[in-house]
Amino acid sequence: MSKYVYGIDLGTTYSCIAYQEGDRPTVLKNLDNNSDTTPSVVQWGEDGTVIVGQEAKDTSVLEESAGRTVSFVKRLIGKSQVATTIDGRQISPVEVSAYILRELVRQAQQQTDDEVKDVVITCPAYFGDTERTATKQAGEMAGLNVLSIIEEPTAAAICYGVTKADSNRNVLIYDLGGGTFDITVLKITNGEIRVITTEGDHDLGGKNWDDALSTLMVDKFLDESGYTGDPFDEDGNEEFMQQLMIESEKTKQALSNRTSVKKLLDYNGQRAKIEVTRDEFDDITSELLERTKDLTQKAIDEAKAQGVAIDEILLVGGSTMMPQVQNMVGNTFGVPFKIFEPHEAVAKGAAIYAIIQATKQSEVNSTEVKEQDAEGNDVARDTTTGETRMLPTIGGGSTLPTNLNADTKVISVSTKSFGIKANDSQTGEPRIFNIVKKDDELPAHASQRFATVDANQEQVLIELFESPEKADDLPVDASSRIGDCEMNLPAGLPAHTPLEITLAVQEDGTISLHGQTLDNGTNIDTVFKSENVLSKEEIEEARKRVSTGLVF
Repeated sequence: MSKYVYGIDLGTTYSCIAYQEGDRPTVLKNLDNNSDTTPSVVQWGEDGTVIVGQEAKDTSVLEESAGRTVSFVKRLIGKSQVATTIDGRQISPVEVSAYILRELVRQAQQQTDDEVKDVVITCPAYFGDTERTATKQAGEMAGLNVLSIIEEPTAAAICYGVTKADSNRNVLIYDLGGGTFDITVLKITNGEIRVITTEGDHDLGGKNWDDALSTLMVDKFLDESGYTGDPFDEDGNEEFMQQLMIESEKTKQALSNRTSVKKLLDYNGQRAKIEVTRDEFDDITSELLERTKDLTQKAIDEAKAQGVAIDEILLVGGSTMMPQVQNMVGNTFGVPFKIFEPHEAVAKGAAIYAIIQATKQSEVNSTEVKEQDAEGNDVARDTTTGETRMLPTIGGGSTLPTNLNADTKVISVSTKSFGIKANDSQTGEPRIFNIVKKDDELPAHASQRFATVDANQEQVLIELFESPEKADDLPVDASSRIGDCEMNLPAGLPAHTPLEITLAVQEDGTISLHGQTLDNGTNIDTVFKSENVLSKEEIEEARKRVSTGLVF
């Protein structure tokens, strides 16, 4: 039986695991590099062994050309079926993420002498159904019982609300990590944390600042050394690019405390000492900072439209340590801000939330019976459907903070709008008509009426789309299509027969659809799954590889 439940911040550049004991959550260190975080980098050796963390990161550029290292996999999860190909076998982003999770589990077990089993994993607030499902599957592939997937800013707010907040607050979480950017507005009150609105950009994070700084450093190297080539394009540049990646990140971090940094760069027999100033760095990255500013203002405006005024801003994520971020936030929005445990708050909040979820999910409801599966795990089997779910097995080590109870509510909202493709009745042109809209409280349940086009129509193709925009209808964007289903119709229906389509979006992001004709009750029910979501068989096959740490 496990003593604790755990919270995992599965980050784009760094990941972190925490647990709750006593009145404060605690982050478990990576003992290999004596750090609170583990680099989210996975590398495969020639013998098939898997290396995760700092060692993989330190040689990532050298090995990436051969496809044996994967970084920033979070930007691929739920969007692609393949992250890399190792020795002829395709490896999915879900499997890469599972190796990262297994490394976090290994580090935690060394320090707690506990079997890490029940976890809450975090994700960016803007993640849709596909990305959330893929994140959960990564946990399952790592052999974990995933109690819930929770948004990173919400987790940070839970940590803040439990450990720091001394009154009811409307808080904006500005979360700038290594690879992603999130904005979430929340109301924190006694017994409830309610999400108001979210914004985000999955292609914006500290890596973008690193890339811009790398370009500046190379330009300065060329000016100082007189070298006439282009190190970015030339063959045999792997060692230099590895050095550049490491030095640009160190330079960025140093510029948070100093106004200038000097570095010595070597390339192709040329050596040059360069100096980078904070003003230069701020100038070349101003467009990136402006993007975060615009998204923050958009979230503030949406919250204001809902009658919510921001009391304070919390800066979360390692990239908020940059002075340019703090200066922009302090000078732009007219709201006090705090730097709140930028590297740890998300994992800590997830650990606290894990206790709430474990307490709720350990109860067997009236339609379930408790039994054990083939591996000896306690499960609850639904007597109606036959489906099973794993029951958390807390041994009493994890305890709620004194100012929190298991009835604390965390109310999320839909981070996307979901709608159906149909012809506009005025123009005849196809458009997306949203049924569940961004910022609708979850679980969401809404219906909209449509109609057939032709007389004697035998089928309707129902296509589901998602969008980050909160709008009644939108132009068709093929890239935002989630899936489709067919609804068979009875014979002899006249043209323009009314149909009602109902969408339900659950707290875990699962989307289900119910369609019916209003005159005779013909029905269709389906649960939408993206083509980038793995099957149970694929998860089980990969779980065996992840558990052994071998690719073969």
